[in-house]
Amino acid sequence: MNFAHKLTLAVALLLCVTLSAGGAWTIGQNFSAALDASAADAAVAHMRERYAVEDLLSGVDTLPDAADAVRDYAAGLQLSGGGTNYRFSVLTGQGVVVWSDMPAAVRFADQWQAVEAGTGGMVYCGTADARYLLLASPLQTTEEELYLVGGYDVTRQFTEHRRQVRQYLVVECVALALALTAAALLAWALTRPLRRLEAASRDIGAGRYERRVQVKGGGEFARLAEGFNTMAGAVQSNMDALRRQNESRTRFVAAFTHELKTPMTAILGYADLLRSGEQPADVRQLAADYIYHESARLEHLSRELLTLMGVEEGPPPALQPEPVAGIFGDAVRSLPDLGGVRLESSCPPGARVLANRALLADLLRNLILNAGAAAPAEGGVIRLTCERQGEAWRLRVQDNGRGIPAEDLPHVTEAFYMADKSRTRARGGSGLGLSLCAAIARAHGSFLVIDSEPGRGTCVSLDLRPGEEAAPCTD
Repeated sequence: MNFAHKLTLAVALLLCVTLSAGGAWTIGQNFSAALDASAADAAVAHMRERYAVEDLLSGVDTLPDAADAVRDYAAGLQLSGGGTNYRFSVLTGQGVVVWSDMPAAVRFADQWQAVEAGTGGMVYCGTADARYLLLASPLQTTEEELYLVGGYDVTRQFTEHRRQVRQYLVVECVALALALTAAALLAWALTRPLRRLEAASRDIGAGRYERRVQVKGGGEFARLAEGFNTMAGAVQSNMDALRRQNESRTRFVAAFTHELKTPMTAILGYADLLRSGEQPADVRQLAADYIYHESARLEHLSRELLTLMGVEEGPPPALQPEPVAGIFGDAVRSLPDLGGVRLESSCPPGARVLANRALLADLLRNLILNAGAAAPAEGGVIRLTCERQGEAWRLRVQDNGRGIPAEDLPHVTEAFYMADKSRTRARGGSGLGLSLCAAIARAHGSFLVIDSEPGRGTCVSLDLRPGEEAAPCTD
């Protein structure tokens, strides 16, 4: 059972209980008022007949004579004017009926119950078609203990009560039918946002992560829709990230396979050449050189991969305050010969950052090597600088080389991605340098910012948290 049906049934049940309780109370009040009015009229008639019968029996000594007197009185007077609503009987204290014109619907046990109830007591009796109110009071006689039992016809009041109940049931059924219809329409309208959410959730479950629901108003459903849209946006972002990660991993595996295939093929080829028989000395030297060169490249590749995996998947590196000048020195001392490229560095005295010294030096070394590979052979300049940027220290490596095309910039930090594959591979590059630099920057709570313009050079920078409070540097 869905929410709309439950809401409809809840409204119908509430209305049914309200109408039933209200109707029962109203009809009951009307019925009680009618019975009270009848009881008051019956009490007046009963007292009148009691005085009349007492006067009639004041000179009677025996029960047969009393019965005859009452019979003559009833026949002659037709019960005080001939009315048929009031019947009476006379009983002795021992339960003997002296005289009675009670209808068959009124049993002797009911009459005796009225006697036992005493003056002021009321007993209702009869059948479904004839109902009577019984009142009893003692007769003031000297010879015998007698009781006058009066029966007042209240059939009309009970019949009217049943009619009102039946009529109200019909009205209640009609009202409930109309209320159910209105409640169903209202529930359908109120749960429309829920149906939209259900449809949207099914679409998202089927892979349509861009699905959203329309937000209207400012009630609970609108806030629920906003929350759903926020959740759907987060799911879409996560799925896009997973898809990009999967695509990146696929490209990584493909690129890694390609990087391994070429040197391994060359190594196997030259090794097979050496095994095939005695070769001239120059051929053996060429084969050995090529095998050594490609093996060294594979060893360098495996070392960089291990470093990259250690940074990305290993425990976070320990960071501590380190002098930037010392890190610059470590990076510069580990550099090979850059040829004709000039390296310039500047750092304010006392500049310290929270860093892992070895990793940050490796990051700068890779950036300098990339800049050296891109810089022109003559007039090439690489600038390694550190400057205060707000609350952080900004480290920057800038060159005046050939730059990076705009379409390659979003991908240069991907593993094995090479903007200029032929030149990079010829210089022994593997395409892992910037990936490793980006991973090291993330491990330091930062990221690489790469600005480049083809023909004018590239600038790579990252901001690091200060290792201690330092006085603002001045130019």
